[in-house]
Amino acid sequence: MLTSSPEAKPRPADPTVSVVLPNYNHAKLIGRAVAALQAQKRPPDEILIVEDASTDQSLRVIEELAAGSNIVRVLVNKENQGTIAALSRGLDASGGKYIYFAAADDWTEPDFFSSAIDLLERHPQAGLFCGEADLVDGHTGRSVGTRPAVRPANRPMFFDASAAANLLRSSDNWILTGSTVFRRDRVIETGGFLSELGSFADGYLARQIVLRHGFCYAPEIVATWCIFEESYSRTTATNAAEATRVRVQALAHIAADPVFPSWYKALFDRRLRFATLRLAVTARPINRPMLLQLSVQSGIGRAVLGAICRLPLGWAVRPLLLGWLWLRFRPMSLVGLSKTACTRYWGRRRTRGREHAPLPLDRSKSGNSSHE
Repeated sequence: MLTSSPEAKPRPADPTVSVVLPNYNHAKLIGRAVAALQAQKRPPDEILIVEDASTDQSLRVIEELAAGSNIVRVLVNKENQGTIAALSRGLDASGGKYIYFAAADDWTEPDFFSSAIDLLERHPQAGLFCGEADLVDGHTGRSVGTRPAVRPANRPMFFDASAAANLLRSSDNWILTGSTVFRRDRVIETGGFLSELGSFADGYLARQIVLRHGFCYAPEIVATWCIFEESYSRTTATNAAEATRVRVQALAHIAADPVFPSWYKALFDRRLRFATLRLAVTARPINRPMLLQLSVQSGIGRAVLGAICRLPLGWAVRPLLLGWLWLRFRPMSLVGLSKTACTRYWGRRRTRGREHAPLPLDRSKSGNSSHE
């Protein structure tokens, strides 16, 4: 049974920006996420926290946050429903023209919403805005990269649906939910989040929207994405049976939806398998069962993979495996990847790097975060 918290507030009249923030066992981190949202130069009109039956002190922390803010509303699930159900509940309860699906363990940069709304207002046909995210280790705060790996462009611009389809030929995953603002009506008309797609439900929704309506993009860091090995999407990706189930469901939906180009299903399959296998290779120890199940079908391929895994190369085994997987799956444009890496390198040289807000150490499970 679902019920609203006693701290729930009525919906504001005609909100422009709504934030949906699912929470499960993030009592130590959610305050940082809410503070960053409230510190936006263009603050949201409502922040809907969906408390998903946490077993820590989350509800107490969230109620305190709501009591101290006139824009924070709280929805409480009596039983744990999972990330996708929480996002869907928040979507239904929201009313903004624009909507941001946040994560309790991440945080946003102050210019995010103002940049997004500026571009979306100038391009009303666009279904969403997406920017870039810095990746940090959730426990240590160590920088581990920037996404997307291949930029669609090196300046803010609008891509129509046809241009979005062309982009998908050379790269993917340039729409990260944690750095994306959606037009709420486009989310609703597209059908929202499909529960059977699990941690890929938000990625599938975003692809549908850009292939129908196009999107706006800005090559600027708008959010920080904290990587926890225990998170919802990571545990899905490193579980061979669940990863295979999500992959099969995603491919079936892509094949059935005419908005996706006919060539995209096979390309997406390669990219998804590569992304899953990359996590298997970087795991400690290497997840060999996942590698064998998803990477090769032929006897020769299995023999090659087994031989690489048995080589006494120490630290060099992982780069060798990643190189072999890249050659096998060719997930994205190597030229685009190189250009983006060079552009970011020289950009950081000019700005002398980027400082991250201090991260409180939280060695508990990170719970249901859908943005990985």
